[in-house]
Amino acid sequence: MATFIKKVRAPVRIDFAGGTTDIKLFSDKYGGAVLNAAINHYVYGTLTATDKSTKLEYHADIPTSSGLGTSSAMNDVWVALITRMTDKTKIAETVFRIEQTIKESSINNGKQDQYAAAYGGINYMEFIGNEVRVHPLDIKKSVIKELEEKLVLVYSGKAHLSGSSNKAAIDNLLKGKNDKNLLRIKEIAGEMRNFLIKGDLTGFSHLMNKETEERRKLSKITISSQLQKIIDDGMNNGAISAKICGSGGQGSVLLFAENPKKLKKFFGRRVIPFKFDFEGLTWLD
Repeated sequence: MATFIKKVRAPVRIDFAGGTTDIKLFSDKYGGAVLNAAINHYVYGTLTATDKSTKLEYHADIPTSSGLGTSSAMNDVWVALITRMTDKTKIAETVFRIEQTIKESSINNGKQDQYAAAYGGINYMEFIGNEVRVHPLDIKKSVIKELEEKLVLVYSGKAHLSGSSNKAAIDNLLKGKNDKNLLRIKEIAGEMRNFLIKGDLTGFSHLMNKETEERRKLSKITISSQLQKIIDDGMNNGAISAKICGSGGQGSVLLFAENPKKLKKFFGRRVIPFKFDFEGLTWLD
């Protein structure tokens, strides 16, 4: 009996700035922009087919509700396996369309997670109507290494449900309450990109705080008490800036410190060690 086996992996991401501006309700009107980076934590998928059966299996080396785009990475893997597509844009767009049909409130769906998992790397992404433009950043290797060393990713231990936090932000957008905040968040993504290209990590880190200030204003549930405690504890243990991951609510917080040893010791097992991934979705077999 012949056996057919295919394996694929896709990375999750951390987002530095611009999240929520990739949601169509905003990007169709203003255009969106996100700065994010894929990291070396993955969703793995295996498709095994014989003459009599087909089996699809997944596993991830990170919590599925960490605010790092795990569900879209999983869907990228699934679509790649069942269609055998290799075009990363087509995979990301296919996943987005599927998510639009199966999620209860498709108005709150964005595109950054699907593209980050497909492309990998550190990218500035623009969302203009139905078009997504992915701009890989040309950053010196020394700057990338320093950035990896100074960033500390902390998981709250509480499930992140992007639909809830995004819905609250979009509801306020529909009421005209946070247009200016989202536009500023979009601008910050571009400013952070420029600092990274110049290698100015001090300027970059200060903008992490600016992004958090603006994101806090999107809705009352964006920064939960658990996330705020991580931010406060981080600042009391050497962090100079903090950025919540994804749309907020729960999940993870990204901290920046000139000397992160104290931070890592304080948070202990809640720290998710990482390096950047520059491969994106990859066929393993």
